[in-house]
Amino acid sequence: MVLPKFVARLVAEKEERMMIEKEGLKSCHEAGVEGKQDYLTDKQKKQKTRGNKKKQQKINNQRKGQDSKKLMEMGLEPPPDMPQVFQDCIRDLGGSEIKLVIQKFLQVSDLRSQQNRLSMSLKQTRSPFLNEDEDRMLNAKRQMAVTLVEPCLSVSTVNLAKWSIGSSMSYIINGDYSKVLKNNRDSLKPNAVVQIWSFRIQPNSQLGFALIKVIDGEDGHVIN
Repeated sequence: MVLPKFVARLVAEKEERMMIEKEGLKSCHEAGVEGKQDYLTDKQKKQKTRGNKKKQQKINNQRKGQDSKKLMEMGLEPPPDMPQVFQDCIRDLGGSEIKLVIQKFLQVSDLRSQQNRLSMSLKQTRSPFLNEDEDRMLNAKRQMAVTLVEPCLSVSTVNLAKWSIGSSMSYIINGDYSKVLKNNRDSLKPNAVVQIWSFRIQPNSQLGFALIKVIDGEDGHVIN
């Protein structure tokens, strides 16, 4: 009687171990499948992100090429010199070291007071205008106050920042920029060609900009 019971117990224990091992293998397989699915999902997300960035970059490059072609057809390449009246205004402020930063078509986003920003794509800037300390400050996502000579020749104070927009970096004029739009609502219109020049105000070499309208944009309502 003892032996059959002992044998039966051994068989039962063996069957139990086999069942546990089978369940363990099943769990490992399921975990492996889930892990693979998670890996594929992450990989697909990264590929999609890279694809979107490449697509946006292609659009930006096409737009840049189209803008350059338009400016050339309009006789604005090479860019015209700064008007004398702006040179005199900068000189009266104690400014010097005048450089053309960018010549661009105004976009809708540059004219919405709610967005309150004027963008300058780093890839379209024509001259370096920051010193090392200023560059370090903007790269640390901090803003700096700068002087702005407006198209109407009023002088105001705005902020300069550096943002990531889409797939590229841009310098951003914001702060009281919405007031600049209000002061110049009759001249700053969609597709107007503007120039942004930098200069330095002595004795502290403070950074300043001049926003100059070169060619009128579309007629019609001002974007609020």
